[in-house]
Amino acid sequence: MKRYFHLLLLLILPLAAAGQTLSSFTVEQAVQYAREHSAPLLNSRLSRQISVAEVGRLQRQWQPQVSGTADFRYNPILQTTLLPAEFVGGTPGKLEEVRFGTNFSSTLAVLVQQKVYDPVFRLQRERLELDGRQAALEEQYEQQLAELQVVAAYYQAVLSQEIYQNTQSLLASLGQLRHDVQVRVEEGLADPVILNNLTQQYRQQQAQAVTDSLNGEIALAGLKLEMNFPADNPLQLVDSVAVAWSDTLSLNPDDNLDLQKIGLQLEQSRNTVARLKQSRLPTVNAEGYLGAQFYSNNPEFYDLSRWYGLSYIGLTANVPLYDGGDKSEGEQIEQLRMEQLRNQSAAYRRQQENKSARIALQLERSRVQARLAEQAMETARQNLELARFNYTNGEAGFQPVYDALQALVQARGQLLSAKASYVQALLEGRLLDI
Repeated sequence: MKRYFHLLLLLILPLAAAGQTLSSFTVEQAVQYAREHSAPLLNSRLSRQISVAEVGRLQRQWQPQVSGTADFRYNPILQTTLLPAEFVGGTPGKLEEVRFGTNFSSTLAVLVQQKVYDPVFRLQRERLELDGRQAALEEQYEQQLAELQVVAAYYQAVLSQEIYQNTQSLLASLGQLRHDVQVRVEEGLADPVILNNLTQQYRQQQAQAVTDSLNGEIALAGLKLEMNFPADNPLQLVDSVAVAWSDTLSLNPDDNLDLQKIGLQLEQSRNTVARLKQSRLPTVNAEGYLGAQFYSNNPEFYDLSRWYGLSYIGLTANVPLYDGGDKSEGEQIEQLRMEQLRNQSAAYRRQQENKSARIALQLERSRVQARLAEQAMETARQNLELARFNYTNGEAGFQPVYDALQALVQARGQLLSAKASYVQALLEGRLLDI
């Protein structure tokens, strides 16, 4: 299945450089780095190369197989038997000892074997080609999975950093507000209880800032894990997250990798059934033999008169007659497996369609939440400016300033939550491709 997201997701917003030794990554660079250092992806490429080599290896089985033999023997004790004497010109009614063979014997030969007919060869080659297609599909799967995992970890780290920045912004504003109240308390213009309450809020926000900072470090460590990036090396994120106000989700089930895998499994089962049927046919092999044998009671191998030639050419056919019903049972098992795969494919298609509709609704909900949060932020900024103006001119106390500040931070948090929901929906949509 194919998804076309017309997004503004990857907006390049450079952050301030923190040092010359930092490694800065955009999300595309992070994905590329992960692909270059992904062991599963490298192994899937090797599996594809292995499949190609196995097809070539099977093809070479149809080339003549030539082997040579050399045999040299010394027989210190020859085989002895008793035969009727008349067989060797002796007195009838008696037995004579007869020895077979010679003390020295040798054989030099060349044997050539050639396949003539193999009913399952073509199907074996098709099966290996299917394995090659599956290996290529696995490589594509690992590439997309690595991309998806890195993108998810990258934007999780980005959002964690934005949450920390939001907390730091509130902490700085609380610090300034506490300083102003402290000055008024010293001048006798404000109640010390107010300063005490504000100090407690400031300390709570300090603790929250520490927690958010640790969450950011944890998210960054998770990104390094997905990228296979050295844990001790500093890493800087360049991209940010922005919500696209218009995107579409289009579904093509035939492009889904899981459905392609099911299709390959169906083809493999059909191939197995065909091989079981074809294996009932005979296999035919040709064989040619050319050699020379030496027999003598003396090791005079140089004496060519003691060498005797031997050669033959033959065909061998092997016909399976009875296997106890094993092939028939195997065919029935594969037929049942194919039925399971068809059911799985139909159910998977329905699930993908439902998931696609749900993700489209989640995207729309996230966009609405983001719009509301941005409107709330704008209102909170205006209220904060008005509260600060009234507070500075002595027309109001610090509480409206504090409330407006809290409202602004809360609106920022809602926007971050909407961004997180938006990214989650996008990643789920990307997952439909896999």
